[in-house]
Amino acid sequence: MKYKGKSGAVTLIGDKGQSVKVCEIKNGKPQVKRLETSDYYEFTLIYSFFRRVKKKFDKKTLREIE
Repeated sequence: MKYKGKSGAVTLIGDKGQSVKVCEIKNGKPQVKRLETSDYYEFTLIYSFFRRVKKKFDKKTLREIE
């Protein structure tokens, strides 16, 4: 599993070549913090001091957990 962050997007790339776009980055935002557990990946997207978004993705299927 690779985590790829560029100036344009943050993308998860699976072992089998599948990829999932986590978010778009525009004007240098958001800042991204990544947490990896045994079952899922958690991304905290920090847009401003008042706005944070958490996204969780299953490690096996790379699908977003709601």
